[in-house]
Amino acid sequence: MAVECTGRNIDVSPSLKAFAEERAKRLERHLGGPARVRVVLTHEKHRYGAEIIATHRRQRWTAVEETPSLRAALAAAFEKIDTQAKKDAEKRRDRKHRTAASPGRRVASGVTESGAGEPSGSDGHRIVRTGALPAKPMSIEEAALHIQGSRREFLVFRDSSSEKVSVLYRRRDGDFGLIVPEW
Repeated sequence: MAVECTGRNIDVSPSLKAFAEERAKRLERHLGGPARVRVVLTHEKHRYGAEIIATHRRQRWTAVEETPSLRAALAAAFEKIDTQAKKDAEKRRDRKHRTAASPGRRVASGVTESGAGEPSGSDGHRIVRTGALPAKPMSIEEAALHIQGSRREFLVFRDSSSEKVSVLYRRRDGDFGLIVPEW
């Protein structure tokens, strides 16, 4: 974390610099990593101003605040930066989990999906139907080759040796997992 404090027509006290560093640490929680923060404090007539420019990876947030108190201006500017960072993190999270399902579509469990962002399951999660997956008969090795060549995370297939429906999935460590239900 790099916090750079400068003052225009004002001396930056160590307590103000410590306050800015503390708030920058709090900001890092929303960003998910270290940020570079520049704080510019100004004094004109009877107004104190605080301008904060925070950068993290390729993103940049700025906030300007003027109040009669220097510490209040600094706190209000950091609140604006926190709000901007939270909003951007929420956008990234929503974009990552966006689905292409049509609203009001019926799913297999009998629960209808709502398009207005309302939860349709009892625990608040939406159920999204991805399409029909035919359980083709193939060996476990064939299923592994099939899932390696595609971008899918799992494959439902019928094991040709036992005629049971099985699920092969890609694990986080790069290996494959096999689920064979017992009926």
